[in-house]
Amino acid sequence: MKERTFNSLMPLYNEIWSANVLNMNVNPNKGPDLIDENKAVEVKFKILYSNGKYTHKCWRVLGHQLEYNKKFPEIYWGLGFYRVNKEIKNIKTDKLEEITEYRELYLVNWDWMKQFPVYHHNGKTKFSDWDYYMLFPKFNLLPLVISEEIVEKGKILFTEGVNPERFLINKKELHQNTYK
Repeated sequence: MKERTFNSLMPLYNEIWSANVLNMNVNPNKGPDLIDENKAVEVKFKILYSNGKYTHKCWRVLGHQLEYNKKFPEIYWGLGFYRVNKEIKNIKTDKLEEITEYRELYLVNWDWMKQFPVYHHNGKTKFSDWDYYMLFPKFNLLPLVISEEIVEKGKILFTEGVNPERFLINKKELHQNTYK
């Protein structure tokens, strides 16, 4: 599979997994990735390679996503990592959940993101052009982990400033959660 194809498909699998283990819903509209009747979570995942290939532990956040808290007063960042059991170039299936071995998701207070500078990015290739603002939160600056829950294929980690009681963690086998 081409990396560009993989990178366009995998976010949905990570969102569905996150929604299932947090007992939330994937948001079918614009805005944060996960919602329920009380709160929202914007999810960002980064792949960790099993073959020893180095991965810089940070995420990419688009500038407009910083505004999601205007419509969702109780909102969190879900910053995660995942591993797959094959090199991307050797993936021959679109059933990416089957090859996903492990995930960990750090739930972080929304305002934590304010410490990172916002950069303007623009450019153009033969196939596309872009012009937007983005920032790169760093793993080593995450708040202290205060508790964790083991879930199917991974772990949920609550950081300082996030009340774990606000989340109903699903420790059972995942159920099907798709866009409706």
